Amino acid sequence: MQLFWTQGYEATSLQDLLLATGLSKSSLYESFGNKQSLFVAAFTRYFDSRSQQMRERLQRAESPLGFIRGCLLAVLEDAQQQPPRGCMLVNVANEFSTGDPAVQPLIELATGRFRQVFEQAFTQAQACGELSTSQSPVALALFMHCAMSGLRTQAKSGIARNELLSVIDLVMTNLR
Repeated sequence: MQLFWTQGYEATSLQDLLLATGLSKSSLYESFGNKQSLFVAAFTRYFDSRSQQMRERLQRAESPLGFIRGCLLAVLEDAQQQPPRGCMLVNVANEFSTGDPAVQPLIELATGRFRQVFEQAFTQAQACGELSTSQSPVALALFMHCAMSGLRTQAKSGIARNELLSVIDLVMTNLR
């Protein structure tokens, strides 16, 4: 997963995969079938684990909007890794777009999982009075997903931290 996340699908060679997994060529093919099947397993693991982590953080959060702000700030923390790898979902969506019919449903599933967590957070924020009920939690979740994707792309491209902090402040202001 880490290898595909950092390098992308096309740039990851069979030799890279053999080194990363410690498997022989025959064992890799016996276990996963082919490079694409291994990629699908890695990407699925990524969005399953990340969405579960998000749900757990939402449950532990002091407030739903605090959770939302924390998600936005986490982009800045992730950008400190060298090299910055961004979000695997954003990377996969950019690399594959709609070009691979086997990957497209996974992109949609992953997007849906993350948006569900955001929708839950916005529903909770409205229920406890932190957020106006004038906007649909579904629309707010899409807005948040788009904002996060944009922030991750800009952070990966090297935009300064203080500039990204000002964008985070704008996102939070526009939620209210």
